[in-house]
Amino acid sequence: MDEPKTYFDKLNLQLKNNKVIAVLIIVGAVVGGISSFANSAKTLVTMVAVEGRPALNGEWRAQVSYDWPNANYAETFSLSGKGEQIHGSASFLGVKRGIVEGSVKGGKLEFTTKTQEILGDATRDVTHRYSGSMTADEIHFVMQTDGSASAHVPVEFVARRAK
Repeated sequence: MDEPKTYFDKLNLQLKNNKVIAVLIIVGAVVGGISSFANSAKTLVTMVAVEGRPALNGEWRAQVSYDWPNANYAETFSLSGKGEQIHGSASFLGVKRGIVEGSVKGGKLEFTTKTQEILGDATRDVTHRYSGSMTADEIHFVMQTDGSASAHVPVEFVARRAK
């Protein structure tokens, strides 16, 4: 028999002569393939689950510090709906306000409430826009107020499922 000339030929000859190493390489390749498949399947299942409606129906509570002095309130959010719809109420300054419009997509939710602001004889319609991202039993919110007599910065807070 001819002597192997290349490194690949030498390696191939060693594998033919040592069946244990050849089996180990084959088993390693199979295990690697199964592992890759399992990770891909897990990622696919996670992606499909995220696209569904999160379990956000129910009551949520948050301590909210608004952007003016001594404005720390216990707020309550009563959320319900199906599919991409969301309805219910969100308190503002401790008073429940009905959700006017909203949507849920994946773990993200958005909704709007309205209040009125009275300054002397003038009444203003004020809009509060909430956007949130749900993780386990928490919703991380950002609330932006528009239409108020004074400018407000976005307020960030975390609501937790009521027990």
